[in-house]
Amino acid sequence: MTTRVVDSQSLRLATDPRWFERGERYLAEGGVLRLRECSGGVSAVVRGRNDYLVRLRHSPGGWDSGCSCPLGQDGARWCKHAVAVALAWFREDRPPPEPVSDRTDGELRAFLLAQDAPWLAEQLLRITEDDSAVRARMLAAAGSESAVEECRGLLEEAVVAYDPFLEEWEDNGSERLERAVDTLEDLLDYGYEHEAADLAREALHLLRDRVEEAADLADPHVERLTGIADPADA
Repeated sequence: MTTRVVDSQSLRLATDPRWFERGERYLAEGGVLRLRECSGGVSAVVRGRNDYLVRLRHSPGGWDSGCSCPLGQDGARWCKHAVAVALAWFREDRPPPEPVSDRTDGELRAFLLAQDAPWLAEQLLRITEDDSAVRARMLAAAGSESAVEECRGLLEEAVVAYDPFLEEWEDNGSERLERAVDTLEDLLDYGYEHEAADLAREALHLLRDRVEEAADLADPHVERLTGIADPADA
């Protein structure tokens, strides 16, 4: 289960010990520059051999990070630069920024409602080009058979990338698989009950051997997929 990062102690639990130590070193050596509160989070530049931009996002579920360094671009949840910025913010003992959604959803909704349908369709199509989960949901909403194949590909990629032997700070693919299962549940909401059950069984077939080898029979992804494949057994 992903550690909820709310302070320096929980950050340590969610992070590779080597990265946490290096983040502490960056902070101690004055490497965190231009720390400031921004929309829905915190940003800073971390200076080492190169400069990298770090953005921390705050939500009711805690803190998450993004960094322009190669490790951050590869999807690592907490690189050493992000650790340094988080520690700098926690050290200031300030209240967390208000989540963006609490401030801007109303404004954005009002703006979107005022736009014409062709413009909105173009924006959604652009999003679906880069996000398979959104594409699968849009196809399902349209009643397209292609939604099933889109979701199948999303699930297969997520299951193959999931490695229960890795710790969460090593990017074991858990969050990616969780999102894929979320999308599968969206198919249920659009009336694809039989297709979703078949996809869940296929995913379980791929997933179970690896999870059982890791002696983690209570894997939450297995439980969720089982609930979709065989609701009576959930």
